[in-house]
Amino acid sequence: MKRLCAYAAIVLLTTSCSLFQSRRDVLARIGKDVLYKNEVEKLVPAGTSPEDSAYMVDQYVQSWALTRLKTLKAQEQLTPEERDISKEIEAFRNDLLSFRYEKMFMESRIDTVVSREQIVEYYETHPESFKYDYSLVRARYIIINVRSPYYSQIKELYRSKDEEKVAELEELSRSYAERYEDYGGRYVSIPQLARDVGMLVSDLEEIAAKQSGYILEGEQKNILICFVSRLAPHTLTPIDYNEEKIKDAIISIRKQEILSKLERDLLNEALENKKLQRYD
Repeated sequence: MKRLCAYAAIVLLTTSCSLFQSRRDVLARIGKDVLYKNEVEKLVPAGTSPEDSAYMVDQYVQSWALTRLKTLKAQEQLTPEERDISKEIEAFRNDLLSFRYEKMFMESRIDTVVSREQIVEYYETHPESFKYDYSLVRARYIIINVRSPYYSQIKELYRSKDEEKVAELEELSRSYAERYEDYGGRYVSIPQLARDVGMLVSDLEEIAAKQSGYILEGEQKNILICFVSRLAPHTLTPIDYNEEKIKDAIISIRKQEILSKLERDLLNEALENKKLQRYD
């Protein structure tokens, strides 16, 4: 009997410890719904500061709680007809399955190779698609500390078009400036350049339209920009600048053609085998 009581006491103690441990791991509870700490902790990126981590956890708990509180209110206050979401669930299920089938069908048939000839043909037949509301520029910029002993030398060279001087500028800038970029000689948009140098698009657009070089001297850093060449807004932009956009457009057309053919074939097959019956 003593052994039985001892065993019962051990079981009770173990169960109590387990319950205590599980309660410590609970972050929130609403009715039968429980949110555990480990469910939320895995959503916090590694390396997040304790303050940010606590804030993210708090926001998640609030979102979790509000969803369930609104659901409870809906159960209390909506009519049975309003609570019946079976049709919406079925519609969502059908849409999701249809999407997954289309994706599988598409991936097994789409040709993603686009030839140069196809790119040129699309470019020549859709010229209005390659005119933009902003300038494109071939440009280079240098960001350099105001106390750099090489600033005056770089300042003399930054607008040069002479190959030897440009090579000297690049060597100096890559060695002593905080940043040097020439975009590989490719055209870039004024918005992209503005983001990279931390300026307003409107300001940089106005500068590029009036001058080939610009220096912004600050308290800690100086920014030097050279506009090697410029294409004004609303002019036809080069084919190479638009190549990726053209490829995406051609592949998008192919996808639409595949889906249209799929839909036609499905309807025709269903009519032929009487799976689909239409009544006028």
